[in-house]
Amino acid sequence: MDDVWRRHEIQLSGNKKTLGIYLDTSENSLNFNAQDMHEKFLLSLNHLAEVQKKHENIVSNMTVELEEAKMKIRGIGTIDEILTEFGGEQTDMEIKLPFPSENPSDLIIQTTNDKDTQIVQIISSEIFGGLLRTFRLPPSKKIEHVTWNNGIIELLLKD
Repeated sequence: MDDVWRRHEIQLSGNKKTLGIYLDTSENSLNFNAQDMHEKFLLSLNHLAEVQKKHENIVSNMTVELEEAKMKIRGIGTIDEILTEFGGEQTDMEIKLPFPSENPSDLIIQTTNDKDTQIVQIISSEIFGGLLRTFRLPPSKKIEHVTWNNGIIELLLKD
């Protein structure tokens, strides 16, 4: 898989206006999770070594199940899984996904290539801590254009 992700501008339906990309990422990108930030904070409190040790034990015990659930969400799904989960529709040249937000300004659609398939990532800072889903497009299909239409993400495809 390529290490380079390409962001797609989202055009609002009914006009030629496109959304700017407003979602800022930390110096460690969206892969820097709450647990990592929490650890960094606790390490800066060196006078609380005993409390840190107890706290670390509690947090590590609680995070095993959480990490497993996050890995499932972050895994690369199929288009059929995404369509089923979100109640979307697909034609040969278009994918429509209902998106649980009234405001698409925090939405990022980005893609990378893996052999003959394109991998799509949907990111929104307001939902599920950032990364919404990652999935593969059908072989030889690529995103040509992304549109937001009254709560529906429309991915127009090309061969």
